[in-house]
Amino acid sequence: MMIVESGICSRALVVACALFASAPARAQTADVPQPWISYAQLAGRQFQAWLEADGDTADRLHRHLEDRVLHASADAPPPAIVVRAWIGASGAVTRVEFATLGDPNADAALRQLLTAGPLAEPPPPDMRQPLRVRLRLTPNPDAPVAASGAAAAAP
Repeated sequence: MMIVESGICSRALVVACALFASAPARAQTADVPQPWISYAQLAGRQFQAWLEADGDTADRLHRHLEDRVLHASADAPPPAIVVRAWIGASGAVTRVEFATLGDPNADAALRQLLTAGPLAEPPPPDMRQPLRVRLRLTPNPDAPVAASGAAAAAP
């Protein structure tokens, strides 16, 4: 499985995208065509930017995720969110699926952020879909001190 980590933001937590370009789960990176790998990296950077953008929707999602980390047991790692995304020939994210975040408003915010605009490029025509994206929460070392309480709660 090919994993790509990305991003830092100014919030207490970083939502890092790790993704895999829709080949069978047991496939090795060497088996994944290079255009798929490049596209997965591009999509990961774009998703990261959308999730870290300023705005009410991103703020609502981040508040929910930070609260989720604060209320997790001390020995549990922050939960990952696995998103399956379908991307149209124009680059538009046409559909996303993920397990509920436990709050319909947070679910709607994540869905809205990931489908709000097209990706910078369309996917390779032969790329299998859906694109699987794993979102991980990690403490942001650059977060302001006032917001670091949520980050400190994350292991």
